[in-house]
Amino acid sequence: MKKNLFSILLTLFFLVNLQAHAQIWEEYSSFHQGVGLQLGSSGIGIQGSYPLSEAFGIRAGANWMPSPTWNVRNKVFKVKRSNVEVMLDWQPLLGGESWWARKWIVSAGAGYFFDNKFIRYVGHTKVPDPVVDYEVEYSKFRPYIGTGLNNIRLAYHLNLGIQVGYFIPTKKVEIIPDARDPGDLEYLHSKVTKFPYNVVPGLQGQVGISYIFFK
Repeated sequence: MKKNLFSILLTLFFLVNLQAHAQIWEEYSSFHQGVGLQLGSSGIGIQGSYPLSEAFGIRAGANWMPSPTWNVRNKVFKVKRSNVEVMLDWQPLLGGESWWARKWIVSAGAGYFFDNKFIRYVGHTKVPDPVVDYEVEYSKFRPYIGTGLNNIRLAYHLNLGIQVGYFIPTKKVEIIPDARDPGDLEYLHSKVTKFPYNVVPGLQGQVGISYIFFK
């Protein structure tokens, strides 16, 4: 008897929870349970989302950037970047009837970068086994602030999210010379720590498409 009662209560809880999530998604809240793919300045990745309440949600994901070499102004470079990230989202205008009120979110969180650097190779053209001139490494752990739009419905179970923000550096840029003359390090350091080179590595732009479980 107790076992049957427990099963009934569990079923009722699931149905109420399902209805609540559907109601939140359908009306005003920008948050939902989902998982999907994302593409942005951190690379390509996966992300899961979960609503903590009508006004707050949490996202977690992992990204990896393919890193081919390319020529810029007769110099050969490569960017290496991969990370995991967790974001807490807030919907400031929850309850508003406008499209903007139902989509706009503000985010705060952090990312940990397993790789976060660019590499300069010796020479002016791409070769099979290039010699590293120097590497520039940026902060691995970075707090994040940003904003964006969520709950842009592409289809019945598909959601589009757009985020822009900034990963805040937590330590100084490190230059690792290989073939480069160490005498040039002071000049290089002064260059990479000035605008825009000191800002660009932290900029974040991302677009994600997720599948909604509760709708």
